[in-house]
Amino acid sequence: MLFPELLKKGEEVMIISPASPPTSENWKNGIRELEKWGLIVKYAPHFLDSHFGLAGTDQQRLADFQLAINQPSIKAILPLRGGYGCSRILDQIDFSPLFTYPKWIIGFSDITAILVHLDSIGISAIHGPMPHNYMQEGGDEALEKLHQLLFEGHFSIELKVHPLNKLGEISAPLIGGNLSLLVHLLGSSSFPNPAGKILVIEEIGEKLYHVDRMLVQLKRAGVFKQLAGLLVGGFTDCKEANLRMGRSVEELILEHTAECNFPIVFDFPIGHIPNNYPLPFGKKINLLVKKDKVQLSD
Repeated sequence: MLFPELLKKGEEVMIISPASPPTSENWKNGIRELEKWGLIVKYAPHFLDSHFGLAGTDQQRLADFQLAINQPSIKAILPLRGGYGCSRILDQIDFSPLFTYPKWIIGFSDITAILVHLDSIGISAIHGPMPHNYMQEGGDEALEKLHQLLFEGHFSIELKVHPLNKLGEISAPLIGGNLSLLVHLLGSSSFPNPAGKILVIEEIGEKLYHVDRMLVQLKRAGVFKQLAGLLVGGFTDCKEANLRMGRSVEELILEHTAECNFPIVFDFPIGHIPNNYPLPFGKKINLLVKKDKVQLSD
């Protein structure tokens, strides 16, 4: 696994929009924060373009992404937000320059497609907040941890205990992201090898029977039985529909992993929530789940 170098003050990062355009000007607050970190912020030519629900045409979004990858001076690539569109251009992106000029790519939601594809080719990336949502109320701690991870390489998280957690202690790499995107990538070359890894999942706006269907798909594809652990993040606004399941997200997950013997952590602070902690994918992490303590550390 290839890990980009830590960021330093005075280095350049580039803003791109590989999925949907921003829905407000909140991203400007995120840019100001990056500048406070001492970074020089560059902008891809089409980062504020719009083409129906996408941030420009496929060709424009692809060109911006490739530009950021190709420039040796760019040390991190920062999508403004998620939405939809990354998988439409994924097969056309030439990631090979990253092996010569590695750089961090940070995001979540639709950016999951990029993150797990990078893992599949042996390049580490970070599942974490994006400039459009840096300055959300309640997100200060996650943003501080992103700064620590990028500039110091430090990674440690202690959590409150959830009563439905499954106990255990393991050391394994992290991978995953948005549940819909993971299921969407099944059967493609971008889907990460789950064997011996800690899977991270989160979701937003899906009905509970949709969540159940996606969990069933991962189970039938043999993903769960290969895992070393599972971190369950926010399932924001995932509610019952007319077709009712009669169970919570936690209960559905426990049902579909009942035959598995690995630690599970619920209410992990990632996803479409203000306190969206950064997670380094591809890096071996120590996970401790006890009755009175949950801890992740490098």
